[in-house]
Amino acid sequence: MSDDTMQQIYMRVTQRIQSDRKQLSQIEAQTSGNQREVRLAALTKREIEGLDTSVPLYKSMGKMFVCETKAALLHDIETTTSEANAMIEALEKKKKFVSRDLEEATGNLKDLVKSSQAAAAKN
Repeated sequence: MSDDTMQQIYMRVTQRIQSDRKQLSQIEAQTSGNQREVRLAALTKREIEGLDTSVPLYKSMGKMFVCETKAALLHDIETTTSEANAMIEALEKKKKFVSRDLEEATGNLKDLVKSSQAAAAKN
């Protein structure tokens, strides 16, 4: 292969590696955000469950607060938790796929470097 072709392949592979690393960091950030949301929901649920049903409870909606029943708030918390857990599972699957793609690209880069060194040694 010519030097130009090798350089183009090298550039494509390194761009792919950089893209995969960026995706992995974004996935990890989203996962940690969802995990934080689950922990926060669990804490809120524990606090609400300890309250009497006669205590007025309020839910934040934008810049205002709306009075809600205990059951409605607990239902909202359960929904939030299940959605966040589903998102975490989806992100973990995506993370495995991107990690595998990154390993493949890294392997391709190593093979490219080895073949380039072998071609240089022949000359």
